[in-house]
Amino acid sequence: MQYNPALDGVRALSILAVVLFHCEVPGARGGFVGLDVFFVLSGYLITSLLATEYRNGGIEVGRFYARRALRLYPTLLLMIAAYVVLAPILWPADNRWLSAALAALYVYDYALPFWELTYTIGHTWSLGVEEKFYLLWPLLLPLVLRTRHPVRWLVSAFLAVTAWRYFVALNWTWAQAYFCFDTRMSGILLGAIAALTRFKVSRHALAMACVALAVLMTLPSLPTIDQTEAVTLRITLAELSAFVLVCHAAENRKASFLASRPMVYIGRLSYGIYLWHFPLVLLLRYTQPLWITLSATIVFSFAMAAICLHLVDVPIKRWSRKAWPEARSVA
Repeated sequence: MQYNPALDGVRALSILAVVLFHCEVPGARGGFVGLDVFFVLSGYLITSLLATEYRNGGIEVGRFYARRALRLYPTLLLMIAAYVVLAPILWPADNRWLSAALAALYVYDYALPFWELTYTIGHTWSLGVEEKFYLLWPLLLPLVLRTRHPVRWLVSAFLAVTAWRYFVALNWTWAQAYFCFDTRMSGILLGAIAALTRFKVSRHALAMACVALAVLMTLPSLPTIDQTEAVTLRITLAELSAFVLVCHAAENRKASFLASRPMVYIGRLSYGIYLWHFPLVLLLRYTQPLWITLSATIVFSFAMAAICLHLVDVPIKRWSRKAWPEARSVA
């Protein structure tokens, strides 16, 4: 699959929304919708990669798992190691070994709604959602592609998961509807639909999607108010808007804004930024002025993400390309 810089621009928009939300910047109280964009984008990228492999002779599941682990695990383990070392000083109330194990095993998405846990590295819940998708999708996608109408099956699955999330939100708690893989894979399924349909986006549809995302980002919501609405209607609207945005980026790989150098580079750093920013935000946002919290978070997380990208991810990617010369990473 050919590299598309505009998709890195979409990553950049997503991570910036999440950072502003966590820093509690006025006007970004709904910035958690950036994760909905991430999920749709992940579904699109991985489905595109796997569908291409399937058409070219079949999916090598073991190799796919190895590539995903090499791409995602080293930076995660570095962040977890730093947390374990610093937790006795900075977060003495944390059960650091339990938190580290939950993050390393990608099960924070189910631990948060059901256990009383400190949240210092609880932001890794979203990685748990994506990791379960990475484990299951190489096994399930070939079955879907062998059906007569694969997109219809995916649309049905999206509607079923969305209905399930609404049921959970209305009958149990917002946290169970918001964090768990079984309720949040709807966005990933929309990304898979985008990969298989190559949907053409009109300017009017793109404008409406961008306006919807901008409005959703400004609405005050989780975790204090409008909880049911946030995990039902707002997530669905964010996912559908992200679907349009991803489809636009997919067919306009040189889109002037999304494919600009700053946006592409921030997109390449997005995984590291996401991992490193949140523990620092928790240390600062309730004791320091907003400008200190925001500036320190940006400087620290961008710097750590750049270090991880250039000293960890890039060397590992070069090695993996030598080990699997026919592989081409897209995410």
